[in-house]
Amino acid sequence: MDNSEHLHVSWGQRYALVALIWTGLIGGSLLWSLSEERKIVLEMATVTAHANIQKDIGFRKWVNSHGGVYVSPTAHTPPNPYLNVPERDVVTTTGKALTLMNPAYVLREMQTDFPDDYGTKSRITSLNPLNPGNAPDAWEVKALKSFEQGNKEFSEIQEIDGQPYLRMMEPFVVDQGCLKCHAHQGYKIGDIRGGIGSSVPLKLIFSHRDEHSWTMLSSYGAIWLIGLAALGISYRRDLRMAAARRHAREKLLQQLDELLRFQKLTVGRELRMKELADENAELHNRIAAGNILGNIPGNTDRARP
Repeated sequence: MDNSEHLHVSWGQRYALVALIWTGLIGGSLLWSLSEERKIVLEMATVTAHANIQKDIGFRKWVNSHGGVYVSPTAHTPPNPYLNVPERDVVTTTGKALTLMNPAYVLREMQTDFPDDYGTKSRITSLNPLNPGNAPDAWEVKALKSFEQGNKEFSEIQEIDGQPYLRMMEPFVVDQGCLKCHAHQGYKIGDIRGGIGSSVPLKLIFSHRDEHSWTMLSSYGAIWLIGLAALGISYRRDLRMAAARRHAREKLLQQLDELLRFQKLTVGRELRMKELADENAELHNRIAAGNILGNIPGNTDRARP
C-alpha cells in the first residue's frame, strides 16, 4: 500500500468514526425527543381526565349539598327505584309532580346525556352498587380494589370499542350527605363508597403526536444529512491539504537529495583538484630536481653510456 492509499484509509477511518458518533448522537436525541413527546401526550390526557373527574366531583358535591334536586318525572327520568327515602315524590301546591334525584342519579344522567365534544366518557361505579347499572367492569374492579389498599388514583391505557383511551378513576369517599341514601349499607364517614372514572380518547391526540413525530423525524433527518455532508466536505478538504503537504514534503526531500548530490560532486571535484595540484607540484619538484642534477660537473659524462 502506497502513501496515498494509506492516507485515504487513515482519514477514512477517522471520519467514519466521527460519522458513527454523529449518527449515534442524532439517533439518541431523536429517541429521547420521541419519548418526551409520548410523555407530553399522556400528561395532556391525564390533565384532561383529572379536570373531567374534578368537574364531576364538584357537580356531585353541589347536588349533595342541597340534599338532591327535584325534577319533573319523565320516561327518561323516572323516579329512582333504588332511592328509598321519605319525600322522594312530592306534589307542589299547584299540583305539579316532582321526584327527587339523589347526587349519584343526577351525575349518572349528566354523564350519559351530556358527554363532551371530544368523546370523553365518564362513569360512577362501586363494588356494592345500589343500581345494577352502576356495576363495575373488570378494569373498574381492579381500580376499586386498589382504592381499598390505599391508592388515591388508578389509570391505564385501555381499548374501548377498538379505540385507545386513557382510563382514570378516583375514589368516592363517604361524607355526611352520602349517609342519607347509603347508611343502610353499613357505610360510615371516610369509607370508600366507590369511584368516579373518566376515559379520554387518545386517537386524535395520537394523530397529532404522529404528525409532530414525522415533522420531528424529518427535521432530525435533515440535521443528520447536513452533518454528514459537512463531514464529507471536511474529509475532502483534509485529504487535499494532506496531499498538498505530502507533495511539498516530497519536493523538499527531492531538493535536499539534489543538494546533497551537488555537495558530494563539489567535494569530490575539490578533492580531485587538490590531488591534481599535489601531483602537479610533485611533478614540478621532480623536474626541478632533474635540472639540478644535470647542472652538476661531470654528471654529463657519467650519465652517458
